[in-house]
Amino acid sequence: MQPFSVAFASSGRLFSSFLMKQTLLLLTSSWLLASTAQAQTTFSVGPRVGFNVSSIDISAPEGTSYTSCPGVEAGLTGTVQFGHFAVQPSLLFSQHGYRSSVEERNFDIRSFFEEDVRLNYLTLPVNLAWTPGRNGQGLQVLAGPYARLLVGGNFTRQDNPPNGIPVTGNVKTAKAAGYDPDNRYTQRVDGGLQAGVGYCLKGMQLQACYSMGLRDLAVPYRGYDGRVSASPAYYNRAFQVSFSYLVGVKG
Repeated sequence: MQPFSVAFASSGRLFSSFLMKQTLLLLTSSWLLASTAQAQTTFSVGPRVGFNVSSIDISAPEGTSYTSCPGVEAGLTGTVQFGHFAVQPSLLFSQHGYRSSVEERNFDIRSFFEEDVRLNYLTLPVNLAWTPGRNGQGLQVLAGPYARLLVGGNFTRQDNPPNGIPVTGNVKTAKAAGYDPDNRYTQRVDGGLQAGVGYCLKGMQLQACYSMGLRDLAVPYRGYDGRVSASPAYYNRAFQVSFSYLVGVKG
C-alpha cells in the first residue's frame, strides 16, 4: 500500500498546485476585466512627426561594411485608451535606408566605392501601450507589430570617393533581378516588431522605439543563363524618436 499512498499524495500535491494556479489565473483575469470594464474608454488623434536612424542586418562579405543613415517620418496617430492600456495605431510616411562601403581587389588593382540607399515607406504600426496611471498620462511602455509598403526609393553611388562622379538610380521591386547597374531591387512589403518607451502629458506625446524587421528583403539574383539563386538575406533595423500632439485626450 505504501507505493499507492506515495503516488496518491504526489497526485494530490500536483492537483493542489494546478488548482492554485488556475485560481490565481482566474482571479487575475477577473481583476483585469473588471478594471477594463470600469475604465472610461477615450479616443484621441493627432499629427505625428519624428526622426530615425536606420540600417540593415546582413552578413557582410569581406571588404564590405554597412552603416546607418538618418531619415524622417510624418503622419497621423491615434490612441484608444481604456484604463492602464491603450491601442495606438499610426499611418506614417517614413524614410529608411543604409550606407555601404565596398573595397574590391583584382590582383594588384584596388577599387573602392560607397553607396547610399534611401527607401520610402508607407508604414502602419499598431502598439499596445501601458501606463501606471489609469488616464494614459505619464510614463508609457509600448510594443507591437508594424507593416510597411515601399512607395519609392533611390540610391547614389560614388566610385573612389571623393574624386569619383556620383551616379544615381532608383530602387525598384521585383521577384528576381539580374545585373542592372542603373537600379537596385528590394521586396515591396516589410514587416516586423517594435518596442520602446514614451511619455504623455496633456496630449503631448514623446516616444522612442526600436524596430526590428522580420522579413528578408533580398531579391533573388537571375543569372545570364536564366537561373535564379538566393541573394544574401538582409533585414531592416531602426531607432526612432517621435512627437505627437493628440486632440481629445482626457487628462
